Amino acid sequence: MTNRDDRVLHILKVLNKHPRISVKRLIELTGESVSTMRRDLIILEQSGKVKRTFGMVSLLADTNVEFTSPFRYRTHVDEKKVICRLLAKEIIKDNQAMFIDPSTTAAYLPNYLTDHQNLKVITDNLQFAVAANRMTNLNVFVTGGSLRPNSDSVLGSHTIQDITLFRPQLAILSCSTLDQTGAYIADMEQANIKFAMMENARESILLADHTKFRLDNSDYIQLAKFPAWSTIITDRKPESKFLEWMQKLGVAVIYPGYK
Repeated sequence: MTNRDDRVLHILKVLNKHPRISVKRLIELTGESVSTMRRDLIILEQSGKVKRTFGMVSLLADTNVEFTSPFRYRTHVDEKKVICRLLAKEIIKDNQAMFIDPSTTAAYLPNYLTDHQNLKVITDNLQFAVAANRMTNLNVFVTGGSLRPNSDSVLGSHTIQDITLFRPQLAILSCSTLDQTGAYIADMEQANIKFAMMENARESILLADHTKFRLDNSDYIQLAKFPAWSTIITDRKPESKFLEWMQKLGVAVIYPGYK
């Protein structure tokens, strides 16, 4: 039996192709039982992702919703790996210290750091910490704080206090959405961690796959305005207007084949 996150991801993939569909047809396309589908749709509705009306399901706008870390970890995996490869190749250097935020994109980064030497990482990202646990070239400090269920991260005032003890070269951060003005997120606790990392690092790097570019519909918490990040790393070439605006602001944009 598949787990809930995998089932929900399958439902969302169907809804991306059929934004309004009957529950009966959705059951046929996913192979779920009636009772399991009912439970999964309740979760999606409570998250603000779908709306149910008279036997129909409608996909809502994908903003202002923070899904669980295990769910996000399984989405856009290829894109996340492309970003981590570029980050490791183009930005991270030997002997650097860096903040790594609680993003699921950064959770894939350790596999691309095997050839780097003497890296020091300060993070509340538990997926990153577990993946880096057996790597002798990484010195990882995991911040204190409170565990939130299904976040795979440590949060709260103790986390922020630990972050202020450090002044690394880099803060490597993600967002939920971005536009030409800045980057956004839908969770205030996660935003506070990112604020603290940016404030205490010498340089900030933004990781964002192509699905996060929302020039007309962003999340509601603004992390910062550009050029707060010196560099944006993404998996596809953004639109020309965006690239031109970033060039005016002095923000580098790295994507496959950008040179």
